[in-house]
Amino acid sequence: MLEQLKHYYNQYKHFSWLLVIAVIVLAFILMKLHSDSSNQEIESTAQNVSNSHLDNDKQNFSNKRESNKEADTETEANRKTKVVVVDVKGAVEHPDIYEMKDNQRIKDVLNKAKLTSKADLTTINLSEKLTDQKMIFIPEKGQNLTTSSSISTSSTQSTNKSPQTKVNLNSAKENELTTVNGLGPSKAKAIIEFRETKGPFNSVDQLKNVKGIGEKSFEKLKEYFTV
Repeated sequence: MLEQLKHYYNQYKHFSWLLVIAVIVLAFILMKLHSDSSNQEIESTAQNVSNSHLDNDKQNFSNKRESNKEADTETEANRKTKVVVVDVKGAVEHPDIYEMKDNQRIKDVLNKAKLTSKADLTTINLSEKLTDQKMIFIPEKGQNLTTSSSISTSSTQSTNKSPQTKVNLNSAKENELTTVNGLGPSKAKAIIEFRETKGPFNSVDQLKNVKGIGEKSFEKLKEYFTV
């Protein structure tokens, strides 16, 4: 039996070495493949991490740029706005002078002044923008006021005493002459004295010859007179 085994061994020993070599080569190939696979996984992980950081950097940059844009827009808006002073009167709890921004509306200042229960807003344009020196009057319910008398600026508050029809230089009395804006009692008397001593006016241009009425005054007054 032992002799048979030796015989088989001697007969197939060359194949045994080939088998061992094949196993070693196969093991080397498997190790190589496993190593390449591990390297690919490491590279893939590194690439994913790198891409993730890159995406985060892009997002942070985009957010920062958007934030800076909003800040610049807000700064520009604040730079363009101006402070205006408005006077609120009438049916409000706190009638007073208020400092507001010129991009605000009448509604904004009325929120500060607090309307009373009797306030009538039918003639008030709440969406109107505020302007400097504006006077806002809120009427009570039942008051017969027009929009023009409810809300007006200081310029429209001044009484315009200029007549609707022209004044006749040759027939007007002193009180009629003084209805002309810019013509006081002294100039009215000078006009009457001129026509009494020099005779009737032949043209409005003769006003320049009246004492106290120069070229500038004449330019302002001439449109209100006739002869």
